[in-house]
Amino acid sequence: MFERHIVDWDDAYANGANIAGSDRWPAAWVEPAQAFRDALSAQGRARLDITYGDGRRNRLDLFLPSATPKGLVVFIHGGYWKAFDKSFWSHLANGAVSSGFAVAMPSYTLCPDLRIAGIVQEIGVAIGKAAAMVDGPLMLTGHSAGGHLASRMVTTTTSLTDDVA
Repeated sequence: MFERHIVDWDDAYANGANIAGSDRWPAAWVEPAQAFRDALSAQGRARLDITYGDGRRNRLDLFLPSATPKGLVVFIHGGYWKAFDKSFWSHLANGAVSSGFAVAMPSYTLCPDLRIAGIVQEIGVAIGKAAAMVDGPLMLTGHSAGGHLASRMVTTTTSLTDDVA
C-alpha cells in the first residue's frame, strides 16, 4: 500500500503554486467575463446582482438564452473558498447559454468571514432562488471549490429545499 505524508497542507490544496504561470489566469479572465456580461446586458439577457440573501456577497447573475430556457445551469466559482466572485467567470456561461440554457452564477461569503458549512448553506439558498426563476431541469457545476460546493448539493445533508433537490 502506498502511503504519502503531506508535509505542507497549503501546498497540497493550492493548485496555482504547482502550475507554472498560473498567476496570469485570474487577470486574463476579467476582460472576457466583462465583455460577455456587457453583450448579454445590451441584449436584455443578463440580470445582474440578484439578491438571494442578507450577506454583502449574496448576489447572483442570471444569463438567459435568446429563447425560452431549456433549463438552468448553476456554475459555482472557485477560489479555495477564499477568493474571487461570480464576475471572474461570466464568459464560461457562453456555451450553455448558446445551447439554450439559462446560467446562474452566485457569489458567496468567503472564508474566513464564514466557515465552509455556512457557504454550503448560502449556495443552497442561491440555487433555490435561481431555480424559482427558470423552469426545467437543473444542472450544477463549479470550478475547484465551486465543484466541492456543487457536489455538496447532492449529498444526504444537502442545503437545498426538498422541492429543488
